[in-house]
Amino acid sequence: MIEERRKHPRIETQLPLKLFAQEADFITQSVNLSCGGVLCEINEYIPVMTRLKILMLLPGGRKRSQKIECEGIVVRIEPDQPQNNRNHYRVAIFFNRMKKTDKAKIAEYVRRQKTDTSSSQS
Repeated sequence: MIEERRKHPRIETQLPLKLFAQEADFITQSVNLSCGGVLCEINEYIPVMTRLKILMLLPGGRKRSQKIECEGIVVRIEPDQPQNNRNHYRVAIFFNRMKKTDKAKIAEYVRRQKTDTSSSQS
């Protein structure tokens, strides 16, 4: 049995993201999300340890979407299957600077999605 080593619960979710690096900006979406970071896909290579500014929109349920602004560091980048004859990479980003209120919003969103998923599988 494989033991889960993650510090924070993680969910698969597709949320709109904007990543701002010194060299380029990217518009993409998440593959999965936790309070500790996000996995997303982009079509350009960016080096590990690249610092990013991140803007994401969390669905608000009955409320409007909630904007989250934070900073992160690329901790892993892996080539993925090319799409439309373009390179494609999966990028793992660790959130290294985030307001406590934004972290709480992500935690609540993850908790809500996990609850919705487990109740729909019952």
